Parts: sequence; structure tokens; C-alpha cells
Amino acid sequence: MKLLSLRANKPSFHPITFKDGMNIIVGRQVAPHNENDGNTYNGVGKSLTLHLVHFCLGANKIDSFSQKLPGWEFTLRFQVNGEEYCASRKTDDQNKIDFCGEILTVKALRCRLLELCFGLSDSPQFLTWNTLFSRFARRYRSCYSAFDSFVPKEGDYSKILNNCYLLGIDTGLIISKKELREKQSAASTTEKAIKKDPLFRQYYLGTHDAELDVADLEYRIKELESEISDFKVSSNYHELEKEADEKSYQKKVLENKRTLVSNYIKNIEEAFKETAEVKEEKLLKIYEAAHVEIPEMVKKNIDDVLQFHNNLVTSRNSRLRKELNRQKAELKSIDEEILNLGQRMDELLNFLNSHGALEEYVALTKQLSSLQNELNRIQEYQKILKAYRDTELDIKASLISEDKETDEYLAQESELISELRGKYGYYAKKFYPKKRSGLVIRNNSGENMLRYTLEARIEDDSSDGVNEVRMFCFDLLLLLCQKSDMRFIFHDSRLFANMDPRQREMLFRIVDEICRQNDFQYICSINEDALFSVQSLMTADEFERIITDNIRLVLNDDAPESKLLGIQVDIDLEDKRKSSEEMN
Repeated sequence: MKLLSLRANKPSFHPITFKDGMNIIVGRQVAPHNENDGNTYNGVGKSLTLHLVHFCLGANKIDSFSQKLPGWEFTLRFQVNGEEYCASRKTDDQNKIDFCGEILTVKALRCRLLELCFGLSDSPQFLTWNTLFSRFARRYRSCYSAFDSFVPKEGDYSKILNNCYLLGIDTGLIISKKELREKQSAASTTEKAIKKDPLFRQYYLGTHDAELDVADLEYRIKELESEISDFKVSSNYHELEKEADEKSYQKKVLENKRTLVSNYIKNIEEAFKETAEVKEEKLLKIYEAAHVEIPEMVKKNIDDVLQFHNNLVTSRNSRLRKELNRQKAELKSIDEEILNLGQRMDELLNFLNSHGALEEYVALTKQLSSLQNELNRIQEYQKILKAYRDTELDIKASLISEDKETDEYLAQESELISELRGKYGYYAKKFYPKKRSGLVIRNNSGENMLRYTLEARIEDDSSDGVNEVRMFCFDLLLLLCQKSDMRFIFHDSRLFANMDPRQREMLFRIVDEICRQNDFQYICSINEDALFSVQSLMTADEFERIITDNIRLVLNDDAPESKLLGIQVDIDLEDKRKSSEEMN
């Protein structure tokens, strides 16, 4: 991709035509003042140029455009592999972009450009048009803080993924480690949550301890299964149970009756003793003991009395004997009936003891089912925890395996790594011949999502200007690797702010050489004083060829008409949200 032109539908706008090689947009201060007061630019529009390029190529909506520039439409023409394309976007309807006459959504345009410039039609997460394109056109203030800061709030994983992709380093291992690490973290988090979550534990375990309950439940289930196995269901169980109850009642009645008859028989037998024959002497003694004086006439008739008494006793004993015989016969009948009832009751009880009613069987099976469910819940709980523990162990094993695979990969690609290190170091040495510098790519075996450690180093890189040089060298390396159809770099004036004149001079010399040798395009915005600070370090011919001949636009701050838009307007170009939306 190379840029051809940037235009607007308003006549006040200063159009920019880009060419091959170097393109310089100069900001000239006629009256001294602060160009930047923070998040709002009051300058001439140098940085706005970079934002407009992003705007036409699918950047997030810029609210200030719709508020401050109603009715404006910007158009960017560019070419990819010699074929020209055109993208136009209105400030009033930023959700749609006219791409070569076809109206596309912002998302659709990003997909189209991602495939067109990077050959990606089904890219992994975080490898997007915005993240990749931003590596060739640093946009925000924060993008100039570090060599790998291309997108606001971009995560370390996205940085490694996008940078390694453009450097030609395998991204499969990068993606795989992230996925493994996410699974590991999820499994560990879930396992801890399961152990701690009271509702989960209550459902699976109740108030019990899993390890202690399993053996007890298994024993109880075994016993109950044996009982059910021996259980015999009787269809007429309740009828037999009722009969047994009735027989038991009848037996008790008969036993009570037998007691009464037995007592009656005893009374009869006692009566026999009382009716024994009364002797004359005994009878007389009775009278004497009573001191009754018995006349002689009574004595004469005592034999008659005794005879009468004996006859009475004989008659009474005959009646008692008959009654005794009858009661004994009834007692025998009662005993036989009790015996028969006892035998029947034994039969019934034996049957009832070896059989049961259907509802009893159902109750036993329900109890067994309840115990089995409780055991299953506990075992399921244990299985869940084991599954997560096994998953964590498997993932750790996979991480270790991939650590080894990464070491082998880096060893196999040692020539590529050496070449990348050499290219970066070559240009860094041009700036700082006496400083150690180089690109470090190592296997990161730590428990994190980052497969590699990637560092662009220049000794004493905390000094003023060194960080900017490191950024420039890394951006140039990404361009030189040619893992895409990107053929340009666009830098804002912030890159040059902390450089001393010698660093700026070397940068322009390198860019001039690279562009001529590789047919690249370099675009930058720069303040006039920073640009002309290199003039004394070049010959007149060199300065004219490298600098003067490549100035594409000069913007002044003396009047609104001299600024990029041709009008005076304050636009908030810093995305205050700076969210991950830029990576979509």
C-alpha cells in the first residue's frame, strides 16, 4: 500500500498529493504560541493529516468531526500492488464508507483492507486491520511512548502477536500458549469456585464431607439392595394381615373364655369337697359347740336328718359332676380351637414375615434411589473436581511441551532471528555507533499468555531521543520484513521532538536510502525548526534533494486559511476512551 492523495469536499481544505519516496508535511510557526495545549490541537493540522488517513481507512468514529466539521467528507486515494483504490467518509455519517463506489460498513471495510493488504481473510483474535495498520502509522500521542506502543491500551499479547506476524515469526505458538493459559486459568478458577461456592457444595454434598460419606453410602446401598433382593411381594398381603389380626383377636377371646371355664371347673371341684358325707358325731359336736341343748326327740330323728342330708348331697354332687363334665368338654373344645387358631396364625405370620406389601417394596426402592442419588451427586462432585485438576495437569504438560517446541523452533529459525537482529542493529548503529543495540527474541516459558519476549534495545535507551530512535528503527524493521503489502510509514512530528539535529539528519538519510533502494514511501509531519535543524549537517545539494524537494505541504499558523482545513476549529483528536475498540 502507498498513499496517493488526501482531499476533502470543501474548497478551503489543502489537498495533499503523495509521491514515492519521502513526503514531508511542514508546520511553520509565524507567531510563537503553544501548538498543543493537551488533548486539543490548535496547530496547523500536521497531526490531523495522520488522523484523516486513519479516518478514511476505517478508524473508530471521531465525535469531534461530527460536532465541529458537519458536512465534510474526506477522500483518500491509495494503491496496492499498482492498483488504485479510493475511500471516502463523511463526518455526518461515519458508519458508512464509500470504497471505490461501494458503500461499506466500517467493519466490512476493515475486513476488505485486512485481506487486501495483509492477505488475512480469517484472522485470529487481536490480529486486525487496525492493529496491523497502526504499526505503519502511529496515530495517538501515547503511540510515541515506546517502540511497541501502536494502539492505545493494547495488551501485551496483542503486541507480541502483531509484531511477530509482521516480523515473520510463527504466530501459531503464540496463539496456542494464550489458549492453553486461558484454559488453565479458567480451570483453576472454576475449581476454586466449586470448592468455595456454598450453593454448589450444598447441592452436591449437603452438609457432609465427600470423602467420609462415600464409603458409608456404598455400605448402606449394598445392605438395602440385599434386602430388596430377598423381598417377596404378596398381592393379598393386606388380606392375610387382616386375617392374622382377626385370628389373634379370636385367640385372645378364647384364652379369656378358657380362663373362665378353668376357674369354673375349679369351683365345682371345691364344691365336691364341701358336700362330703356328714357324720352323726360330727353333727352332734357342732350342736354341742354351739352349746345348744338338743332334746331327746331330736336325737331320735338325727338319723333321719343325716339320711336327708346325704340324699341332698348325693343329688347335688350328681348335678355338679354333670356340670363338671360339661365344662371339661367345653374346655377341651376351647383348647382345640385355640390350637387350630395358633397353627393358622403361625402360618400367617411365617408368610407375612417372608413377604411384604407392594408399598413396602416401593418404599424400600425409593430409599435405595435416594441413597444412590446422594452417592451419585457426591461422586459427580468428585469427578468434576478431578476433571478440572486433570485439565490443569494436562495443560501444564502441554505448556512444558510447547516450551520445548518453541526452543526447537527458535533454534531452527536462528538465521531469521539473526537477520532480524542484524537489520535492527545495523540501523541503530548508524545513530549510535558506540552503543550496544539489537533485537532480542526469546522463549518466554513463564506461566503467562506471552509466547515470546520481544525487546528492541539500544544501550542507555532512557536518554532523550534514544527512545524515538528505537521506535524509528523498529518501525523500519517491520517495513523491511515485507510480510504484507504495506509500502509506507507515516510518522507524526512527535517522533522528532526529542531528537537532537544529528539524529534527525541520520533518520532522513536512512529514509532516503531505504526508499530509493526498496521503492518505499515515507511520510512525516514535522515542525519547521526541527526540519531545518539538520540543514547545517548536510551539503546544500543533499539538503535540497533529501529535504526541500520532498516537502509536499507547508502549513502556517498565521491565519485560518493557511491551516490544513482552511478554517479555524479546535478538534479533539485524542481518543479519550482509548479502548480495545481500536483493536477490532
